[in-house]
Amino acid sequence: MVAAAEKHDCRKKCKTLQATAHSPYHFVDSGLPNVYLIGITYRVCTACGKQAADIPALEDLMVKIARTVVQKEDVLSGAEIRFLRKRLGKKSAEFAKIIGVVPEQVTRWEKDDNSPAESADKLIRVFYSLYSGDATLKNMVDANIAGWLATLPGGEHATNIRAELCENEWAAKPVAA
Repeated sequence: MVAAAEKHDCRKKCKTLQATAHSPYHFVDSGLPNVYLIGITYRVCTACGKQAADIPALEDLMVKIARTVVQKEDVLSGAEIRFLRKRLGKKSAEFAKIIGVVPEQVTRWEKDDNSPAESADKLIRVFYSLYSGDATLKNMVDANIAGWLATLPGGEHATNIRAELCENEWAAKPVAA
């Protein structure tokens, strides 16, 4: 760590790296703790360790991450509920009203103080799918809501999300933690 007296210009002390399957970029700015990117260029300051990435097609990436979260088999985590709520542009109280719970319950979910009931978990996913503007998710819900919902959630499985850039389009999928 650089002492306060040792100021430096990170741009002059950076090393450029390529995110690969063996060394992916941890995308903490997604709002989720478990998102890793492949196929991007990023820079690391050799003095302080700060990182900055060039992330093309950012909105496409965020849509694919949200789709992966909604389609995952295990119960939504607090961070994932917060991510989906924020993607919809909803305040906690407004989101709570839509889901049919008190605002304090949404806060407890988002802090991982407790998990949502299976019915609330499914409602969050359906609500996001219908109102996010993601046609793929909406079509999935329209086509077979009963069959899709019957598969959710499938248990507690810790997973990371790995998104790979290929020809300026993102593909995201869950991978074992």
